[in-house]
Amino acid sequence: MKKTSKILLSALAVSSMFFTMTVNAEELTPSENQEPVQVTRMGAETFDAITKEKFDSIVPNTIEITKTKTEFSNAVVKDNGSLNEDLTKIIEEINTEIETEIISLFENSGYMDTEEIEKEAIKAQFNDPFYDLYSVTVSLNIDGKTKYSKDITIKYAKESNYSATDETYVKNAVNSIKFAKYGNSDWGIEESDAVFTMYNIGDEESTKNWGYENYDFNTLINDNSITIKTSVFAGGFGGGTPWGTPVLLHFYKNGVLYETKSIWYLGAYGITLENGTPVNMARLEQDDEIYKAMAKELESKGFTNVLGCYELTAYGTTYDNMRVSFNLGTNYNGKEVQILHKKKDNTYEIFKTTVADGKAEITVNEFSPFMIALTENTTTENVNKAPNNAQTSSMNIVLYSILALGSLVGITYILVSNKKKEIA
Repeated sequence: MKKTSKILLSALAVSSMFFTMTVNAEELTPSENQEPVQVTRMGAETFDAITKEKFDSIVPNTIEITKTKTEFSNAVVKDNGSLNEDLTKIIEEINTEIETEIISLFENSGYMDTEEIEKEAIKAQFNDPFYDLYSVTVSLNIDGKTKYSKDITIKYAKESNYSATDETYVKNAVNSIKFAKYGNSDWGIEESDAVFTMYNIGDEESTKNWGYENYDFNTLINDNSITIKTSVFAGGFGGGTPWGTPVLLHFYKNGVLYETKSIWYLGAYGITLENGTPVNMARLEQDDEIYKAMAKELESKGFTNVLGCYELTAYGTTYDNMRVSFNLGTNYNGKEVQILHKKKDNTYEIFKTTVADGKAEITVNEFSPFMIALTENTTTENVNKAPNNAQTSSMNIVLYSILALGSLVGITYILVSNKKKEIA
């Protein structure tokens, strides 16, 4: 006699919901005391019960893909800030390849069924292809929510015309570039490499052409065999000086991408030292606390006719005995001025000099705030009265810069000695 027993099957779909299915099965060799057979499919409780530790152990730190770095980089460069068809396609292909590899690892570990709906639980996604070509996040999604995730590194396939010699050559050339350093964690911007375009104070007309697309980055390397292509990987910022936007540089040789480097591309008013260090000059307003403190210090010494107050910031290596020249205009020729300098240790030093050829010159060892006042407290026009201007980049990002117009205090030149000193 045949008798029917019920076999319970439980399974977990992507939504991690449990369900029971009843089927009929024939016992070929029945036993009088035999219990019903319970069958549990892989991918049921086991899949939902995966721990974070198990997830991290199954998902590798690095996955090698079939795409080349040059293929992906070309699509990113062509994109320049908005997903195009080529970049969207290659991102989807890379994500799919990574997902397939991860699913295979889960299946081999016994934690995943082969049902298509369960495979949908594994997702791969680039964190930011415009910023980082190598980082992808792999996630396990249950009920539409991310249960676990892990960042992995992509290892691209070697290209047929790849050369280890060229790779070493390009990396050394990139490392030899003397970038400026920009950023401060106190600002919410981590310090990173930067390229500055410097403008003369009052030259607001030239700043209208500011933009990474107008800068020849290939001049950074004196080697025509290396090509530098650029792409923007985020928006810009403003609100003062300097202003700028982050850019990803792609370094090619013989058509192959060998190196990438993210930098800030910045505009600023000021000068560049002989060693390439940019020095930004930002005007301090009368309601600024530093301005108030320095004006009070000058007043205590009997000087009240303030001509201007400026913050000088160097983004790189400076030198001892830097000769700084402030342009006051020929109307002040023969006049004596007091130049107050607030040092980094919050102490003051004051310089007395006579204006010649419209310039007042002093020698300093560091940059920080300077305030200029006439020795004679006669009524004169304050050359610090200059409005701020707003500049708009080609990316329609409003970038605010501080301009000093008309008759103003400006840096005309800085002479340096050969003794180097690193600034903090």
